[in-house]
Amino acid sequence: MKKTIFVVLLVILIGFIFSMSGENAEKSYNTSGQTIRVVLSIVPEFEKQPEEVKVNIINELQSIVRKSAHFIGYMILGILASCLILHYENINKKYPLAFLICVIYAILDEIHQLFVPGRAGQVRDVLIDSAGSLLGIIIVMAFEKLLIKFNKKHKI
Repeated sequence: MKKTIFVVLLVILIGFIFSMSGENAEKSYNTSGQTIRVVLSIVPEFEKQPEEVKVNIINELQSIVRKSAHFIGYMILGILASCLILHYENINKKYPLAFLICVIYAILDEIHQLFVPGRAGQVRDVLIDSAGSLLGIIIVMAFEKLLIKFNKKHKI
């Protein structure tokens, strides 16, 4: 049952990443811009600014938000891939395999973007995605070690 949950979550996330990568440049830029606008709308000082200032602030934040989204999305991918692979006892080197899967998907994602109008595959994005995946995998590794220590201490 747990395997199925991780497979479903992994497929949903991969589908979401693929969908976002398939947006043309203008739509992608607008999507991240709208997300920034929604988040900043809770800041009273932002709402008091003239529209021109708001647009400038949003434009300034575009790059960091977009790269953060890459990092966080792939961090979640690393967590899900690790959790899924941990359920297969016959697989050796589970964490390196999880990382390899994430890196291969990051490369494929950037290749996909080469065929989307206005988008470009970037090595920098593969590196950001890989770093996010690695952090996700490290989180799972740390959690697994904590569980093992807890179970030994409490003889579970």
